[in-house]
Amino acid sequence: MTAKRSSAKNPGWRPSNNRGAPAGVLTVVGGRREETDVKLRGRQLTAALAVAATTIGVPAVALASTSQRAAASQDRAATVPACGNAHPALPGGAFVWATMPGDGFAGGVGFVMEITNEGRHACSLRGVPGAAVQGSNGHLIGSKLPASGTGPLVVLKPGATAHFLLTIHIADAVCQHPVSGQVLIYLPGQRQAQNGWQSTPACPGLRGGGVLEAGTIQTGTGVPDYGV
Repeated sequence: MTAKRSSAKNPGWRPSNNRGAPAGVLTVVGGRREETDVKLRGRQLTAALAVAATTIGVPAVALASTSQRAAASQDRAATVPACGNAHPALPGGAFVWATMPGDGFAGGVGFVMEITNEGRHACSLRGVPGAAVQGSNGHLIGSKLPASGTGPLVVLKPGATAHFLLTIHIADAVCQHPVSGQVLIYLPGQRQAQNGWQSTPACPGLRGGGVLEAGTIQTGTGVPDYGV
């Protein structure tokens, strides 16, 4: 006689109809092992979420730290005093000089003007220099082309140089009776002019004699015929 397996001897056993159940879930009645596996997976998920949150938080902290350092650097730069005037007989400020030759074009000539810190301490510049043309009688031909404080902050350490572009247009194309004169440069924030090292005819009654156009001060030494 063939012995039959009786389910009465093992009342907790049932045939499994849940073939698609996920790995680790048993179909044993009583559910203890199943419940344990679910709890384990829940804890693993919680741990994974915590790690992910930490990973996301790290770049945010690094970004905040970088922003704080940049802000501190800007604050330090803002405290550097503005460059005063200097000339060969009076060192201690920013000395304006010109590089040669100029870059000619139809209607004028462009010059790279250099500004070197001749002092013993750092100083700062920002914006566009003012410019004018002075006649042989000591008076301006026309009026001063005003300076502007709009532009990047340029900090010059002792001996460092910045530059800007100065364009001188042909006066004959602007007025009928131009007058010859000497170019003057006014650093931003300075009322006293410096020698612009250029001479040019200019038109009376116009700002900058109607012929001058200055660019924004940029860091570094300018290169003639490259950035004009």
